Amino acid sequence: MKSAVFFASIGLLLAVSGLISVSASAADDGWTPLFNGRNFDGWYTYLESSGKNHDPNGVFKVENRAIHVLDVPAGKFENGYLATTQEFSNVRIHVEYKWGVKRVAEGKRDSGLLYLAVGPDRVYPRSLECQIEETDTGDLWIVDGAAVTAFFISPTLPMYDDDMSVGTRVNSFPGSSVRVLKSGDFEDRAGWNTVEVILRGDSAQHLVNGRVVNTARRIQQPDPQNPSQMIPLKKGRILLEAEGAEIWFRQVKIKPLAPAAKP
Repeated sequence: MKSAVFFASIGLLLAVSGLISVSASAADDGWTPLFNGRNFDGWYTYLESSGKNHDPNGVFKVENRAIHVLDVPAGKFENGYLATTQEFSNVRIHVEYKWGVKRVAEGKRDSGLLYLAVGPDRVYPRSLECQIEETDTGDLWIVDGAAVTAFFISPTLPMYDDDMSVGTRVNSFPGSSVRVLKSGDFEDRAGWNTVEVILRGDSAQHLVNGRVVNTARRIQQPDPQNPSQMIPLKKGRILLEAEGAEIWFRQVKIKPLAPAAKP
């Protein structure tokens, strides 16, 4: 996700807790697939040029039991996303991705995993994003009026801290985005990567190939009934972006979080 505003916060990584809120039946290992490998049941497409469920150029395809995004000529590139029809809260989101070779221009290949997406479809709706971009995977983008208390991760500090007293408030404005930098670069640019979001209540953590790289808590949004007031943002759609580069996604799944579970 691109914006003119950049932000790096300083503090401690913390553990968060929450409650289960998923109705789908899970597999034996606790994971529930969101993508069945055959079609986009449970999802819809949205493109900036053509709107909802109208993808004439095949920006989103199912190939080899994976989601193939932006396998089109560079002149046909456009921004959009594949979104779940259902909203989710208190889950661990798991997505695997691999870069393709096509891109809109020279520079970093770019995509993203958005979560807690609410409100009308647009590019891009109110949400948080786990950035998927070369060298930047795991960055946190706060989108379209959302706000968080952000925590920067340092290898010299404890991995978890229950104090919850250190952090920096980061607010975005409607129609704009703010970036919180991740810690560390754990991406394999040539192969498959795993990104996960641990979403508990109004807190979230980003993991890249098993490493925690970003943390946020007190996730909020403007109250739709009274935009001058902020309310917790705990539930929303999951989005996979089409944004500037060919990419593959597979193993898109969620796991409900038990109340006493630790990330």
